[in-house]
Amino acid sequence: MQLLPALILGCFAAQPSFAQTTDKPVEPPPKVKAPATETPVAKVPVQGEPEKVDGGVATIEVVAARTAIKVDRDVYDVKSDISASNASAADILNNIPSVTVDQDGNLALRGNQNVQVMINGKRDAQFQGRNRGDILNAFPADSIESIEVINVPGAEFGNEGGSGPIINIILKRNRKAGTRGVVSANKGSGDRYNASANGEHAEGPYSISGNIGIRRDVRTTHRESQREDLDAQTGNVTGGSNSDSDTRQPMQSVSMGTNFNANVGERDQASATASFSKVKNRSDSLGNTYRYNAAVGPTSDYSSSSHSVSPSQNFGLGTSYNHKSGEPGEELKFDARYSGQTNNADSDVWYDYRLRPTRYTSNNHRETGRRNRIFDISTDYTRVVWETWQLKAGGKVATSKASDSTNYLAVNPLTGNYEPVPSRISDFESNDRNAAIYGTLSTKPMDKVAVLAGLRGEYTTMDVVQPLLGQEYKYHYLNWLPSFYATYDVSDTGMLHLRSSRRIARPNERDLNPNLVYYSDFSARQGNPNLVPVSNASYELAYRDRFFNVDSNFVLFRRVESQVIGNRSTPLATDSNVIVTAPINFGSNNSTGLDLNFNVRRLFLDGLSINLSTVVSNDRRQRLFNLSTTQIVEQSVHRESAKLRLAYQDGPESLQLTVNHVGPSLSGQGLNHSFTMTNFSWQHKFTPQLSFNLNINNVFHGGNMESVTGNEILRVHGLTLGQPSVFYAGLRYQFGGVTGDPRIRGGGGSGGARTDGGRGF
Repeated sequence: MQLLPALILGCFAAQPSFAQTTDKPVEPPPKVKAPATETPVAKVPVQGEPEKVDGGVATIEVVAARTAIKVDRDVYDVKSDISASNASAADILNNIPSVTVDQDGNLALRGNQNVQVMINGKRDAQFQGRNRGDILNAFPADSIESIEVINVPGAEFGNEGGSGPIINIILKRNRKAGTRGVVSANKGSGDRYNASANGEHAEGPYSISGNIGIRRDVRTTHRESQREDLDAQTGNVTGGSNSDSDTRQPMQSVSMGTNFNANVGERDQASATASFSKVKNRSDSLGNTYRYNAAVGPTSDYSSSSHSVSPSQNFGLGTSYNHKSGEPGEELKFDARYSGQTNNADSDVWYDYRLRPTRYTSNNHRETGRRNRIFDISTDYTRVVWETWQLKAGGKVATSKASDSTNYLAVNPLTGNYEPVPSRISDFESNDRNAAIYGTLSTKPMDKVAVLAGLRGEYTTMDVVQPLLGQEYKYHYLNWLPSFYATYDVSDTGMLHLRSSRRIARPNERDLNPNLVYYSDFSARQGNPNLVPVSNASYELAYRDRFFNVDSNFVLFRRVESQVIGNRSTPLATDSNVIVTAPINFGSNNSTGLDLNFNVRRLFLDGLSINLSTVVSNDRRQRLFNLSTTQIVEQSVHRESAKLRLAYQDGPESLQLTVNHVGPSLSGQGLNHSFTMTNFSWQHKFTPQLSFNLNINNVFHGGNMESVTGNEILRVHGLTLGQPSVFYAGLRYQFGGVTGDPRIRGGGGSGGARTDGGRGF
């Protein structure tokens, strides 16, 4: 982190002598004003010629990493990332400023892990729940057009997935008439490989695009854990355990999707989408555990081995119809989506006791089944009112049905047969129904000022049923959620942004289910049916400009959550070997900080560019330390994260180095320590169509994840060693639509069937 000031100053100091990105001087683009019939869109303060897209709004070509600034979101074009050829969605997200994805697929934005993931602006069942990390690690990056980062979501976006920020993944769609596509195949070290193909064809009023990908990956993990049981009154250690394990997890996946568009007459467009993916995870683990008492005398000593298979199937179907009346800015959209995920897993665990405790766990077999279905219908209407005002309004009806069951069989030591264990068998179902309306008004009251205000109303009912216990819980929520955005043109290249919104995070079915659900023999979760929603207020004040030909973003942000749903881990009363995690409403979570991003398109040499981003924040969180005395503890951490992306291009050669340092973060019960990852990519173009790609992930074998969890009766220190370096090499072939500019990757432009750019409801 001490190098950051020097890097920043170096970027600025280098610019007066190296001001241009091409051989010929290029003047800055003229200021582009949003038309009165469109939502105000911020300009992009970078050099280059503006390229017109649908709606008359100008975007700017950026060879290193295109960033478009919209009134409520930042858009990152990933086509210029040469690692996308053999990367997953998790890999490409790690190259986006402020976004981090750890080796387990856990996603965070500015340290906030309450992140919603959407596809083309809509919820998708495969990105809900505990398997999201597996899907992100399996999803092919080469099928992604751009990433939208929405730190302060507005009235258009629902709260079904939580109150946090939104990552909206925009998939590639047809842009211009003709046929084009990309095919890639890659071989990695350690029995890894992946291949993908995506293409599009447009002719007359019709267009169709599609993608398919296969991937095999292998993760090897070493984990260590030191646990201490404490006396709640004195804090003395009453016992504890030391454990370690080595796990090998091969994963195989196949995914495919298609999108069909048809222009109906001169003004209307109909489209249909379909997607399917199948992921099969296997896991083999070998571990050792040693438990001791207050006198540090051994109470148990054993080894364990496990084998599990966890296949999942995911699908998505969608259809939409857009009608333009012909009046300026008037448009009506209908959209219907249906998506689902089915995940059934079998696992076996065997034990070898060197010292058997009084209460011990036998060899066992566990079967789990999870199923989720999401269906929503939405409509959006836009028109110009009162000459300079634009109204956008809409409504939505959605249902989400989920079920989660666990069957547990253990060996009876007397008979040697596998028999059901009722205390570890669970089953629950949920049905979430949501109806919402929203409205936004935008205008430009002055030449340099644009404002947008919105309000969303949501009514939600949720039923949580436990068939085995014959219990049912019903919940009802009504929420009104405002948002406000404003922009001010400071100069031809500078713009000031203000963003604010209030969101709500309702408890999900997993948090509300009071039944004890075992995730492993020594880990369980028990929900809390008395949880209440979490209120979230987010604010941003941003200034974006070009200084010395450095595209610079400065963002002050603040996030305040109250009555946070936090987790509390305690030993199970009937078996202290089992750690039970339960959610609880208490306290607040505050984060205040500065988000900086600098993009230098020419640094010292022709073809050398750099992107440097950093987030510095102070995070504070209150939690209940002692249930018996209601003792309040406030945790705080100064968090510094940084991301460096160096890109160099010389003729057919392209090099890219990314360094991602993730600062410490609060977990609600303790602290997750910082870690650093480094990736390298090289691309050689044999022809404008054919290229060779080499990726090295985790170059320096970093990324160790360390955590500390504690309360008045439990203290746990965990360590997960980072994934070893992984090599990928392969070929990528692009046909059709190849531009003559060798700097441009992936095409672009406009024409053919109209697209909505992935704007979400």
